[in-house]
Amino acid sequence: MENDAQPLADRVAIIADPHANLRGMEICFKKIKSLGIEKVFCCGDVVGYGNEPNQIIDFFQSHRIESISGNHDRLVCSQGQRERWNPFALRQIDWTQSVLSDAGLRYLSSLPLNIVTGEFCIVHGAWSDPDKYLFGQNDFFEEIENLPARIVFFGHTHVPCVFQLMLYEDKMNYRHLAPSQLSEFNVKPEENSPYTLTSFINPGTAGYPRGLIDQGSFIVWEKETGKISYHFYDLP
Repeated sequence: MENDAQPLADRVAIIADPHANLRGMEICFKKIKSLGIEKVFCCGDVVGYGNEPNQIIDFFQSHRIESISGNHDRLVCSQGQRERWNPFALRQIDWTQSVLSDAGLRYLSSLPLNIVTGEFCIVHGAWSDPDKYLFGQNDFFEEIENLPARIVFFGHTHVPCVFQLMLYEDKMNYRHLAPSQLSEFNVKPEENSPYTLTSFINPGTAGYPRGLIDQGSFIVWEKETGKISYHFYDLP
């Protein structure tokens, strides 16, 4: 399923994987608003893991955050397969189903699988498969054919990541970067540049970090300049 986004302001924020962490989402949104940004997109997994599914759905709706569907969102709506899920995640899915309001279920069921425009697309895991994890370089190389746009925002891994492919005279080069505090990158080739640049950008997680990093993060995209900036914050 595809959904055409409306024309955007020059600066937008993109988040991913809040996972029903209302307090984390409130901190994230407050920081986004402090930057003067009005439009926020989410790469999916509004619910799952966290204990405030109805509250975070209300928050998304009241603040007009535009989200796609993540694998947790789909499974809560009985739209996915339970195989290969870890027991903790499945327990949270079952619990979420038991407390989710009818309005919340309607909201999650209505989320599109992706958002596509002429210049960017938003997916959960990958364009080819919403449940696919993009970690290593081979994962990204497998995705470069048949992409609907040259800028791909994705989530699912909970790990901030930038992977860029550059093509010049049929020769491919790439860079795979792990953003940190105040990292900035460009997704817009310079005028008359011989390079075609395809960028995969993961903003990290808004509410459920993994590993040793106990921080949430989001990105700001300035369309005119092509600049992507990362913003990190401590989660309670």
